[in-house]
Amino acid sequence: MIGNKEEIEITVKRRRKYLIIIAIIFMMNWGLFSYVDRLLGPVNTLKSEDKVIEVEPGSSLVRVSNKLYENQLIRSPMAFKFYIKLKGLATEIQAGYYRLNSKMPATEIAEKLVGGQVATYSITIPEGKTIEEIGQILAKHELDKEKFLSLAENKEVVFIKSNSKVKYNLEGFLFPETYQIPYGANEEEIIDIMLKEFERKISLLKDEIKESKYNLEEIITIASLIQAESKLDQEGPLVASVIYNRLNKNMKLQLDATVQYSLSKRKSRLLYSDLKVDTPYNTYKNYGLPPGPINNPGIEAIKSALDPKKTNYLYYVLTTDGKHRFTESYKEHLQVQNRLNNK
Repeated sequence: MIGNKEEIEITVKRRRKYLIIIAIIFMMNWGLFSYVDRLLGPVNTLKSEDKVIEVEPGSSLVRVSNKLYENQLIRSPMAFKFYIKLKGLATEIQAGYYRLNSKMPATEIAEKLVGGQVATYSITIPEGKTIEEIGQILAKHELDKEKFLSLAENKEVVFIKSNSKVKYNLEGFLFPETYQIPYGANEEEIIDIMLKEFERKISLLKDEIKESKYNLEEIITIASLIQAESKLDQEGPLVASVIYNRLNKNMKLQLDATVQYSLSKRKSRLLYSDLKVDTPYNTYKNYGLPPGPINNPGIEAIKSALDPKKTNYLYYVLTTDGKHRFTESYKEHLQVQNRLNNK
C-alpha cells in the first residue's frame, strides 16, 4: 500500500511538472505571438496617410520589407518577413505600384502585394475629344504627349485598316471613358487599354455593323461627324440622316467640324477663307467622307451612325436654344437662317 501511495505521489508530481512546462511553453509562445501580432499591427491607428510604393520586378523580400519600413508603413521588417515566410508567400509578391496607408496592418499590406492589387488613378476622356486633345489630358498626368501622339499616328492595330491619308491611325478608336489606370503604365499601355475598351464596346454592335453597307472605319468616321455636329444625343439620328442623305445624293457634306479638324488651331468662328483650306478632311471642297474620323465618338454617336432616322432632311442649322432645325431644301434652310439672324 505504501509503495502504491509513493508511486501515485511521484506520478502526480510528474504530471504537475509536465503541466507547468506546458504552461510555460504556452505562455512563451503566446507572448511571442502576441509580440509578433503587435508588430504586425498598424503603424498609426489615428492618422491615415496614403503612400504609393513601387515594388520593382525582382525585388527580394528583404528589399520590400525595408522599403515598407522606411516609408513608415510597417512596424518591423523582421516581423513582416516572418509572417510572409510563415504563410509560404516569400516568392508570391508581385511587382507594381501599390497604394498603402499607415492604418493598414501588415497582414493587409501583404495581402495586397501578393494579390497584385496595384494602385490606380483616374483619367476621364470625354466624348468627341481628338487625339491631340487626349494627348493634352495625358500630359496633365505627367505622361509624354509627343510620345503618345507618335504612337497614335503610327501604331498599327489588327482591326483598323491602314490608311496613309489619315492624320492619326488611332483617331476614332480610343474609346471615351473614365479609366482606372495602373500607376506606372506608359503611353502605349494606356493606348492598349483604350483600344481594348473600344473593341469591347463595338463587339456589342457587331450584328448592326455586319448589316451596314459601310465598313468599320467609315461607320466610326460618320459617328465622329455626328459627335462633333450634335451636342444632344436625341439629335444624333437626325444628323446621321442628313449625312447619309447627302452621301446618297452625291452632295458635299459641308460640315464645319471637318474644317476645324483641318486647322492647326480651333477657331470659335470659321471664316470664308477657312472653307478653302486644302486638305482631304475639308468636306466643303471634297465629296464623300473625310479619310478618317475627326474625333473619338461615344457609343450613342456610333449607334446613331448605325441606325439613322428615315428622313428627307439635307440641311440643319443651330438655333439659339442649342438645338438644330432640320430642313429638306436649301430654300427652307435659308429661311430658317434669316429668321434666326433677324431675332
